[in-house]
Amino acid sequence: MEIHQLRYFLAVAQTGSFTGAAEQCHVSQPSLSAQIAKLEDELGGPLFERSRRGALLTQRGQLLRPRAVETLQQLDRARAEIDELEGLRRGSVTLGCLPTTGAHLLPTLLAAFRAEHPELSIQLREESSPGLAAALRDYEIDLAIMDEAGVDEGMSADRLFGESLLVAVPPDHRYARRDEIELADLRGEQFILMKRGHGFHTIVLRALRAAGVEPEVVYESAEIETVQGLVGAGLGVSLVPRMVRKAWGIAYVRIAPPVPSRTVLVAYRNLQALSPAARALRAAALEHLSGFGDR
Repeated sequence: MEIHQLRYFLAVAQTGSFTGAAEQCHVSQPSLSAQIAKLEDELGGPLFERSRRGALLTQRGQLLRPRAVETLQQLDRARAEIDELEGLRRGSVTLGCLPTTGAHLLPTLLAAFRAEHPELSIQLREESSPGLAAALRDYEIDLAIMDEAGVDEGMSADRLFGESLLVAVPPDHRYARRDEIELADLRGEQFILMKRGHGFHTIVLRALRAAGVEPEVVYESAEIETVQGLVGAGLGVSLVPRMVRKAWGIAYVRIAPPVPSRTVLVAYRNLQALSPAARALRAAALEHLSGFGDR
């Protein structure tokens, strides 16, 4: 059963004439009759009784008519809704973001996106990079703003910016007044890090071990603000992204080259499979967040 066959069927039912239906549908009368015959074969019997009064619906045809009308109405509604999606007049996106960056990036991104597309809605989800990667793979989110620790071969990603790391130390620490230190200078320090399973935990460990530092980790937290609070209380040191630095309570020291960094990206499963709303949000992220780091 094909859509055009239902349209031809309804046209015959409306006009009571195969000739009139063919004119209404802008096809030849033999072509229309052939399609109606195929539909009748599929449904197991005649849909019309040919008489001097024209084409009259059989009982089978009377049963089909309201369902054909409903089917075509639903199809027309679906087409209208798809047109609205394509025109960005409706739609929603589920966006994942890192807890360490959400507070700093999302206000800029979402305010700009709402101004450009007020009809579109966004649902937010905060996870670690591995958690965001799993949510992408499981089709639970459409896009994710994450660092490189979460990107794998099964997804695509666009670079937004790179961001250098800083050493965070208590205000009275011996390095607090230094402009710059080597990561190797941190041997013997006690560290406060993000919890295992967070992408940033992996990035920091990689940077420290590349400098020959095997950290003594005394506390771990799922929140970067907790990490910084513990540093400010004098309980240890940490490496943090530049964007989370505070104006008071902690001293931040630059790291001598090679400076460790993280890369922040917008990731997704497949560009061609993104909905129009998701494509628009990706474009907004590239426009408004590119170059955000180290400023």
